[in-house]
Amino acid sequence: MVVYCLDRLSRDPTHGVILTQELEHHHVTLEAVTEDVDSSELGKLISYIRGFASKLEAEKIKERTMRGKRTRAMRGELPQGTGVGMYGYEWNKESKKRDIIESEANIVREIFTKVATGESLISIARYLNDRRIPTKSTAIDGKRKFWHSLTIRRMIRNSGYIGNTIFNNMTLTNVTPAIVSEDIFNAANAQIDKPKVRTGRPKNEYLLRNHAFCAICGKPLVGHCLNKKYRYYQCSNARPYENHGKKCAALYIRANELEELVWEKTREVLSNPDVILKELAETSDTASLDSLDKDIRELQKNLNNYAQRKVNLLEAMELGEFEKDEILDRLNNIKRLCSEDEARLSDLINTRDHLTSLANAKVKLNELYGRVLDNLENATLEIKALALNALDIKVYAKGNDDVEIKGVIPLELALPTTARTWA
Repeated sequence: MVVYCLDRLSRDPTHGVILTQELEHHHVTLEAVTEDVDSSELGKLISYIRGFASKLEAEKIKERTMRGKRTRAMRGELPQGTGVGMYGYEWNKESKKRDIIESEANIVREIFTKVATGESLISIARYLNDRRIPTKSTAIDGKRKFWHSLTIRRMIRNSGYIGNTIFNNMTLTNVTPAIVSEDIFNAANAQIDKPKVRTGRPKNEYLLRNHAFCAICGKPLVGHCLNKKYRYYQCSNARPYENHGKKCAALYIRANELEELVWEKTREVLSNPDVILKELAETSDTASLDSLDKDIRELQKNLNNYAQRKVNLLEAMELGEFEKDEILDRLNNIKRLCSEDEARLSDLINTRDHLTSLANAKVKLNELYGRVLDNLENATLEIKALALNALDIKVYAKGNDDVEIKGVIPLELALPTTARTWA
């Protein structure tokens, strides 16, 4: 490991000692560009003392910096003028205050007015992006940045726009000229403070919420109602947001037809309880899980040992105990064994997770069958949702005529396996 100087390793001497010990433990040599590194006990003590002195110096620099900022604030100057700065202003190096940029100030007034009249932050951000109004960052580096609702919220909360700049619990009233009036500022903040009205239940129920996904991009399908009457599922990536347009070309999918198809296939599976529960009992026993856990622990132990074996071989090469070619052969063999064990470990973890999901499905299905086996034809929305969860149904759709349905059962007899697919 190479550092410019030991002071750059850490400003805290205690942290420096810990880092040095960790480097030694992992057989990593520490080198500095501007000085020699003494690894003797005396050298370590000197390094610790230097680190402590460096920490004291850093504290002094921090204290002097803060004292200078407080002095400038008391003189009626802005303590610092670095960074992007507030939208609507520019930093005046001579007066140490902000000056208004009128073109940006007009945008600020428009934003505050829109918020004060109840317009949503997302719609305002989309409006600014559609008009290609440059953000503060865009004006500085020339690369287009997008407006976000969070950016607008921060602007509304910033009392600097009415002439009050807060620094270190001090209110500076003469370093930032006001752009908006206090009435507009208070009205805009009152709109943000309004609690959102929530009815507690969605206006429309969507059976496949958290079960349906876009077959094009893999994003979840979300419920959408057109004209307050027609229910559809739509890819969440196909909706425009304040900072970007549609990212997926997926079309609307009629909710009624998709839900009927999924429930029909689910009902067919549930109509064979004896076969399903018997197969679950055969494939989700505790002994199989215990055996998998034991194999997984053994492989994880092996993988941890490979790293130490590599270190031992490198040390043996430095001591001249083996020829270089022999060391390389052994390292390649370790690399091959490590790769094979990693693949096996991944397979075993997937199989264990699969068996665990089967065990959970068995519990859920036993409960479900006790309630609805005789009434699958007239199942309520609540019962249907329980069935989809028990079967771990996943629906991948491009349209109403292109649907793939997967569930945790019925299963192929070979493990590990993927769920049977209906299309």
